Amino acid sequence: MNYDEREYVAAAVNYFWKGLAKPHTVNENAAKVIYEALSEVQSCTASIDLVPRPTYTASISYIVKEVAKIGKRIMSGDTSAYNMCRDRVAVNYRTFMEEALMGL
Repeated sequence: MNYDEREYVAAAVNYFWKGLAKPHTVNENAAKVIYEALSEVQSCTASIDLVPRPTYTASISYIVKEVAKIGKRIMSGDTSAYNMCRDRVAVNYRTFMEEALMGL
């Protein structure tokens, strides 16, 4: 993952948990967890613009690129998800994200 991707993935993580991730703490496991969390938000809000869903099993490079694009949109103010959905997903995925950021 390059620095820009790490920065955007961190922004996506921080969308749910303010200040939890810094670009240097983001790894591929964190990208996988946030991808799952964002997919849950999509299911809750039916927001296809926020998270595209592939019709095949996504590779890690696809996941990183898509999460980086989503993080970039979030940093620009595009957060088209219901707060109640984001909050529910944040509660459900927090432990998974903390473990991923610690490299577990």
